[in-house]
Amino acid sequence: MSSLLALAAKAATMAISLVCGVLTTRLILGEAGVEHYALYALLTVLPSLLAFTDLGAGAVIVNGVATSDDPRGDPQLTAQLTSVGRIVVGFAAVLMLVNTLLLVTGGWNVALGDAGGLPNAGVAAWACLTVFCLGIPVGIWVRIMLGLRRNHIVILLQGLISPLTLLGVFLLTRMPEGEGHGFLAIASYAASFVVSAIGLALTWRSTSPLIPRAAAMVPHPRRHPGVRVMDVGWPMLAQLISYPIAVSTQRYVLAQSGDAAQVAEYGVVAQVFLALNGLVLAAGLALWPIYSRKRHLGELRRGPAPMAWLFAGSVAVATALVWLLEDPIFAFITDGQIDVSGFTVLAFGLMVTCVAGVYPLGMFIMDKPGIRFQVVPTLSMALGSLALSIWLAPVLGAPGPPLGNAVALLVCQIVPFSIYIARHRERLTAKQTQDA
Repeated sequence: MSSLLALAAKAATMAISLVCGVLTTRLILGEAGVEHYALYALLTVLPSLLAFTDLGAGAVIVNGVATSDDPRGDPQLTAQLTSVGRIVVGFAAVLMLVNTLLLVTGGWNVALGDAGGLPNAGVAAWACLTVFCLGIPVGIWVRIMLGLRRNHIVILLQGLISPLTLLGVFLLTRMPEGEGHGFLAIASYAASFVVSAIGLALTWRSTSPLIPRAAAMVPHPRRHPGVRVMDVGWPMLAQLISYPIAVSTQRYVLAQSGDAAQVAEYGVVAQVFLALNGLVLAAGLALWPIYSRKRHLGELRRGPAPMAWLFAGSVAVATALVWLLEDPIFAFITDGQIDVSGFTVLAFGLMVTCVAGVYPLGMFIMDKPGIRFQVVPTLSMALGSLALSIWLAPVLGAPGPPLGNAVALLVCQIVPFSIYIARHRERLTAKQTQDA
């Protein structure tokens, strides 16, 4: 039921996000130009490059909440949340230090390629990441809501990000003499922070006194030592860093090997397909606590293969529709300023189709042994995808990186996961008193 709610919520918010995303793209291209849109595309992908802010320990919270009979007063869950809270605060502090060093040394300008030569590009990157760092501890609410099987609430709230971003970009483009053009991406970060603050407030209220009790313990490690969480965190970290390595780096690979036009083409096609990818992730993530809960109760009977075929087939159909309507869709999104090839559309479609196929498989094996097994295939996929992106981007341009990622997903995850599930089906469907 929660998976269906998550899917319905994501479908509704995706429509709003797509409309707002198209309007934002047209606004930036019309007011600031292709070069500033390329800078915007590079900066707004930074959060997905840093998707491992809890070092994987957030998986303990998801499973802890999903299997707890009383999340409000569970002392074990409070201790787990305290330990994870210390990790995210520490990560935010270290990231802010690195962010400042990149600003001072000019590292941001180098990383951004051609876009780094625009006025205030480095300062804009620093400002965006500063807002991101402030929001890292606040973002713990997502893990708690996911464990409560309320992923649809997370999705509905996050659906506010695109309209708020559009508003912010509009205000920045109204600044005199183009002073706000270099800082357009900060609108996305500010919108995310506002939504996270609202989400934390709602989660705080629905689980009180869990969050305030854990927050009070975070600064006092000697008095409240917490519990072990990285036994699950380290294997989970491998999964969290795989997406940044495999997908989020693609724009930066293009920025180094290509030009602003290729980055812009990648960005507008990604706008459509990563929205579709978000729909897949929302439905897929909702399967995690469902499988965990059913396994905990001994009610897990069916494997994930039918769901994997359903996910992948749905994306393949959507890809065919986008490809058939490619010219009018992307001419409208870009106002005719960026050329988009059908090959790029198909490459993105293949990548997201493979993501859709692997997600139910991965969520099915999210117990402790399964999480540990996923480390090698997932890291192999990420490194293989990056290597293929570096090789294919200079040859194929924008289609190269997503095509490389699709091959890596198929070879390194879909095939190994399917074999693992077939071999360990008895354990995976047996009742377990403790999960990862």
